[in-house]
Amino acid sequence: MFFKQYIFKNMNSILIIGAHPDDIELGCVGTALKLKSMGKKVYCLILTKGENWEKKTYKERIFEQNKSFEIESFDGVYIGKYRDECIKWETEAIDYVSNIIKENSIDTIFSQYYLDSHQDHIAVSHIARSASMYCKNLIYYESLTSLQFYPNFYVDISLYERQKEKMLKSFTSQLEKYEKRNQNLIEYIHSKDKLNGIKQHLDFAEGFIVEKYLLEEL
Repeated sequence: MFFKQYIFKNMNSILIIGAHPDDIELGCVGTALKLKSMGKKVYCLILTKGENWEKKTYKERIFEQNKSFEIESFDGVYIGKYRDECIKWETEAIDYVSNIIKENSIDTIFSQYYLDSHQDHIAVSHIARSASMYCKNLIYYESLTSLQFYPNFYVDISLYERQKEKMLKSFTSQLEKYEKRNQNLIEYIHSKDKLNGIKQHLDFAEGFIVEKYLLEEL
């Protein structure tokens, strides 16, 4: 129990990076809400505006993202200029993320995982890893398209699951997309969080893979 408390104590300024609007909500917004409730500074970076080949416009996706963030106010929100499906692991993107890290004294990054079937998520992971040279902790969260994701760290979000679902309901275009596939996005995320909770004898949890973590003096 003490070790769990200490891990959070060593996170004071957190940057959560997602490729698209709703990526953060799907993957780890429960943990973000928990960290905010503990008095931590939490910043969110979405690298694209989410427009893509399914004729969703960036105005629609950003409206949904803003609606979600109106439910819970974070310390800073950044929207990148990259096009959906066009994020590149390159110097410009690394410098962009690195500058956000330096400006806000970020000590912890939460990012998408590098094993994934979506090229934007893979690029985000590599960009985050490169930029993490400027901070102590790098932790990966699970996306819908993550591959071989085996968590080694869990966060109890039992008190925040309903808030997470409320934020996810802001993304009506995404909910409709999955409905057309006869899939319920909210139900899927709820079940995943429930399964992670069962693994840790909790009601709900989010699972993560720790890439690096600096354990300082206790």
